[in-house]
Amino acid sequence: MSPPPSARDRSTVSGPSPPTRLFTGLAVVLVAVLAAVTVLAVAGAGPATAGHPPLSVCGVCGSDGIDGATGSGTLDIRLDERGDARFVARVPVDDDAAATYRTDSDALESAVEAAWYRYDVATDEATDLEASVEDGRVRVGYDVPDVAQSRVGDGWVVDYFYAADTQYRYGLRADRVTIHAPDGMAVTNDPANAAVEGRSATWTADSGITKRTYLTYGPTGVDGTVASWGSAAAVFGPELIDHGLRASVVPVAVVGLAVLAAGRLGGRHRGAAGDRERAVLERATGTVGLEPTGRTLFALVVVASGLVAVGCWLTVGPGLGVLTGTFGLAVGLFLPFGYALERSGGRWIGLLAMAAPIAATTAFAPYYVLGFGPLAGGAFFVPWAVVAALVGYRLSLTGRALAADYEG
Repeated sequence: MSPPPSARDRSTVSGPSPPTRLFTGLAVVLVAVLAAVTVLAVAGAGPATAGHPPLSVCGVCGSDGIDGATGSGTLDIRLDERGDARFVARVPVDDDAAATYRTDSDALESAVEAAWYRYDVATDEATDLEASVEDGRVRVGYDVPDVAQSRVGDGWVVDYFYAADTQYRYGLRADRVTIHAPDGMAVTNDPANAAVEGRSATWTADSGITKRTYLTYGPTGVDGTVASWGSAAAVFGPELIDHGLRASVVPVAVVGLAVLAAGRLGGRHRGAAGDRERAVLERATGTVGLEPTGRTLFALVVVASGLVAVGCWLTVGPGLGVLTGTFGLAVGLFLPFGYALERSGGRWIGLLAMAAPIAATTAFAPYYVLGFGPLAGGAFFVPWAVVAALVGYRLSLTGRALAADYEG
């Protein structure tokens, strides 16, 4: 068997190599499939799901609810030691209505019953409802069970308003909604759109509440924080992993095709690797006094991907941080993978590259896309995977070329 061509002898191949043309064609096909899926989803499921009215967090707080109301009310949700909660709504009413309700309990009961919003989150679970008048406001109290769960120690998570995997969304119908943890507890996370102070978290009509809202709390101190986060992981983890794995099926397959092509075809097309890419890598590793070996390239990819992810996380947000970090890892790992293939080893690096899409899809789980579940959610990562496969395959050729340059 003849040895691979040296850097001096290696010929430059003009035009795209056969594997590159293969993945370019694959990109066109997959993007077309993605477009078709999106169109079908909008046509078939959009009207039935997107049109569902928002669930109200406070069913009696609307300004158009209780007869005589002069504005929207407020809601305080007080949790007990068992994870159940007492909801207390207070709705301002005019003087005439207050006088009537104060002396006529039947009129008050009828007004509250008539005002209850049809799509309230607690409609079917509210018990022990009591209504009264205090300080010119109608006070409506009711109990709701299992608002919070505990899975680890004394840590708790309020998942009652978490609906990311459903068609539902929320509207406050109140000027303010505040969740109060029990005495001796503290809120340990930073819920979206909420102002946290001690053991309470508050949402206002201006900010609203998202369908991914959850709140963790536990005893004050590090132990309570860790326990509450552990409870959240135990409550949400199984579903997030399930959705992430199912959403990653197609992206993993796309990157897997590039890994397969790098192993089966790359050896015949290493000459397509650009001199510029090799020169940049050689200069980058040489700057720190290292040769571009497989271990050096692997460390370079991991560190660079991590730095980019952290930078994007801090400057733009966690979503972009996850996407750029996992993309950089999926693409960059083809470089040491190609190097290792040329030296007849390191196939585990290809498996790591294939696993990168799983991290991305799991980070954004769970999925409910226009009536479809995780597989449809994963379709949005297909272009990500196609680009990673195309660029990654090219980098695998560069890795092979570097290995041939430094052989012996």
